[in-house]
Amino acid sequence: MAESRRFHPRPRKAPTEQLRARREFQGVIRLVTFEGDGGTFQIVTFRLDDDSEFKAAGNFLGAGVGEPIRIKGDWKEHPTHGWTFHVESAAPQSPTSADALVAYLGSGLIPGIGPKTAQTIVDRFGENTLQVIDETPELLREIRGLGKKIHSIIEHWAEHKATRETMLFLKQQGFSNAIAARLIRHYGDNAVLILRTNPYRAGLEVRHIGFAKADEIAAKMGIARDSPERVQAAFVHVLDQASAEGHTYLPRQELLERAQKLLEVDAQLIERTLATAVANKYLRRATVGENAECYFMPSLHATEMGCAKFIRTLTDSPKALLPAKEVDAKLQEFESRYRFPLAPQQQDALRMVAAGGIAVITGGPGTGKTTIVRALVHVIKSDKVRIALCSPTGRAAQRLSETTREEATTIHRLLKWNPQKGGFTHDQEKPLECDVLIVDEASMLDIPLAFSLLRAVKPGSTIVFVGDGDQLPSVGPGTFLRDLISSGCVRTTRLQTIFRQANQSLITRNAHRINEGHGLISAEGEGQDSDFFFIERKEPEEVRAALLTMLTERIPKKTGCDPIDDVQVLTPMRRGPLGTHELNALIQSRLNPKGFTLGTEVRFRRGDKVIQNVNNYDLNVYNGDVGKVLGVDQETRQLKVKFGRDVVRYPFENLDELESAYAITIHKSQGSEYPVVVVLLHTSHYIMLKRNLLYTAITRGKKLVIVIGNKRAIFQAVQNSGGAERMTALGAWLMRPVEKNEIFD
Repeated sequence: MAESRRFHPRPRKAPTEQLRARREFQGVIRLVTFEGDGGTFQIVTFRLDDDSEFKAAGNFLGAGVGEPIRIKGDWKEHPTHGWTFHVESAAPQSPTSADALVAYLGSGLIPGIGPKTAQTIVDRFGENTLQVIDETPELLREIRGLGKKIHSIIEHWAEHKATRETMLFLKQQGFSNAIAARLIRHYGDNAVLILRTNPYRAGLEVRHIGFAKADEIAAKMGIARDSPERVQAAFVHVLDQASAEGHTYLPRQELLERAQKLLEVDAQLIERTLATAVANKYLRRATVGENAECYFMPSLHATEMGCAKFIRTLTDSPKALLPAKEVDAKLQEFESRYRFPLAPQQQDALRMVAAGGIAVITGGPGTGKTTIVRALVHVIKSDKVRIALCSPTGRAAQRLSETTREEATTIHRLLKWNPQKGGFTHDQEKPLECDVLIVDEASMLDIPLAFSLLRAVKPGSTIVFVGDGDQLPSVGPGTFLRDLISSGCVRTTRLQTIFRQANQSLITRNAHRINEGHGLISAEGEGQDSDFFFIERKEPEEVRAALLTMLTERIPKKTGCDPIDDVQVLTPMRRGPLGTHELNALIQSRLNPKGFTLGTEVRFRRGDKVIQNVNNYDLNVYNGDVGKVLGVDQETRQLKVKFGRDVVRYPFENLDELESAYAITIHKSQGSEYPVVVVLLHTSHYIMLKRNLLYTAITRGKKLVIVIGNKRAIFQAVQNSGGAERMTALGAWLMRPVEKNEIFD
């Protein structure tokens, strides 16, 4: 599946018979016309030293444009695309030609040298450039315009002198520029030594390396398949994969079975190594409910255990915020001022919160969660009570602020990331300066984030978790909100009354119908002013065509909404004809066809809608943040993206953290609300078709929801109320009596 496409003119001349007789070439990549499979397959225009060019395809080991590389392979002729050299092996070379030197110096390894500066330096010193910088760097002063950059260039060149050999080695092992740069940044000049002695360490410690790549390197290094290092790394990999599925632990037998499938070595060896992995602190062992022997990643064990501890502390010593009489008086004042009578359940929830400790308010759409948060702020806010409001996502925080007319922020920004500390500023040592913390969209909280939040709350404070327990669970591991509710250890109010105005919305009515196992009500027969429409299309191609019509014609005409800024396309999967990868390319071609392409190393266009797919504390952007591409600075090798009011500058090596966001998965939409949502649901999504998935999708729409797909897919989703339950320990640990709970020892 292609991850990006960049089209350039093909070389005009077909390769000569003399060229086609050769099976080995040395040259440089001039243009990248296609890239896929995570950068491991490319179609390029390959230039030789005599300036002759031809098309080549294969794995170029991460070599960038202009970088010298030796390739071996064979020629194949395609009836449409002509002759192409198919690469069987590649070996990056030390840069010697002017083009290669410019590409190497301008790659971003040396701060202060971008492509323009690199070209200036090479124009002056030619093929002796590296020798000049190595031996007589003072000659750089002869170049006009470098000025204050010279000292920085000399200093950084000295620091990275050994990096050249390291980079070449890493590329020969198949690492892309971005991953090689991460390894060097993480290990410095020790990167090669670590990879040669124990590549599994890099797989465990450096993002985007992983077990598979480490295993591949280990095989090249001659490390035995039954080595203890390999088995221990496999345990960590298996648990890491389990956490990606939402689990916080695995029972012993399942861990062993998954490791056996991965390693394909003697089962007894794997079993014997399990104790060693625990002794080396790669894993933690604990008892969860009836599962006597369960294994955790140490970090997840600590965070889930910590959550249980902090919850117990806050629930065991609640501190009332207001006397009961004062609460009732303020409730009446709120109802009078806003002319909105609160339902008995809402009033009970407010009294529950005022009693202090931890409280949960849950309910579906239209049941008054938004109103109760607004009323809660009105009732408890005073000179003596300080309130903080937060949510897991920026969009949800903005909505919370608009609802309450109080400042609200994301949890990450509330806790304030400290790069020097390598953690949040607010923790047990420096708690939040608030008496009441209101957390909206709490169903999105995974265990690590919940732990960071709980440990930053002062003893005696009140926390209110507001969320819809019927939505999809958090993207990260754990089921924090569900575990809180099911444990029975935290006071909970479940709002069930649907208010009359909300009941007139087909979005709301359909959401509740889905939860009850009923089909959808279409706009047909409900009038053309409805906020919900179902458009039936049987084939994926028909679904795609209907989607484009909606985005380019019907939605803008009916609502006046901008199809990029105000409309969000949601789909269950990333792959396939109706997955995000293909849909984003399709939608981009229609909504942003003339956006300026930002260069061969940047797959985005100016004006593209993008989404951050991991937390990046250094850049202060977080998983799920949606922004718009403004442009690129080739000199500093940075992409400029606007998120709300902030402009973030991404180093090229971090661009794999961004994805196109014209279409996103339903999981990625959690906690967000959009003016218009278009949901694609087709039987080709059968693996993902579940009730809570469809429920989450349609509750993301504020003004209008359009579902395009086939009725069979909707039926399957509505009827499938089950799904793989996440294995989590929080609920079990909370339900144990404190004196018998070993986690508090």
